[in-house]
Amino acid sequence: MKSALFHFKQFSIRQQDSAMKIGTDGVLLGAWAMLLTEDCFVLDIGTGTGLVALMLAQRYPNAIIDAVELNEAAALEAKFNFKNSPWSNRLNAIHAPVQDHALNTPLKYDHIVCNPPFYQGAYPIDNNARDSARNNASLPFSVLFASINSLLKVTGICLLIVPFTAFEVVILEAEKNDLFLLHSTKVKGNDDAPFKRVLLSFSREQNVPTENDLCLELSRNIRTLAHQELVKDFYLAKP
Repeated sequence: MKSALFHFKQFSIRQQDSAMKIGTDGVLLGAWAMLLTEDCFVLDIGTGTGLVALMLAQRYPNAIIDAVELNEAAALEAKFNFKNSPWSNRLNAIHAPVQDHALNTPLKYDHIVCNPPFYQGAYPIDNNARDSARNNASLPFSVLFASINSLLKVTGICLLIVPFTAFEVVILEAEKNDLFLLHSTKVKGNDDAPFKRVLLSFSREQNVPTENDLCLELSRNIRTLAHQELVKDFYLAKP
């Protein structure tokens, strides 16, 4: 059973009430996402415990970050984690569906990040908060990208991590909302494993996208040098 408190180098996260606990996907997105301007407004969609927002607050000292969360318990936990971080004055947890936030806020964001639900409706939701958080029936890609389109500045960038199997679907949904692939990083567990996730960035401009791969482990629990470099500012050294 996972601990209710997860310690990183510069902050800690309470995760006793949030359906989704600290996981590799969120850490990868928070470490990988590149913000193009130092003074910027950022939106984290489906923040959960607030992990990605906190990682970006650590990396970018001038970023102002809103974090929306549909689940009330998770939103309250994100608010707690933000308040107890070194960057509480730059982090704001909002309990609302992103669709409502898009309707109610006058803000347009420089960057939007999201680790969206990834079951793509393929699994039932059994009145379980964790199942709901993982099943994109609560936030289908069509709704997600429509909301991003509404909330993102003309010059903005959005960044996501999704299942590799959803790669083509996500690109099509993005293009329907005038968002075009900028860069992709395909992620696999080890050299012999298939690609499992893909990190994606989108902009309003149509360019030839760039791509690269990321392998996470040399062997069980032994990170590759590329993975170590990516997360070195966050994970504590193993005892």
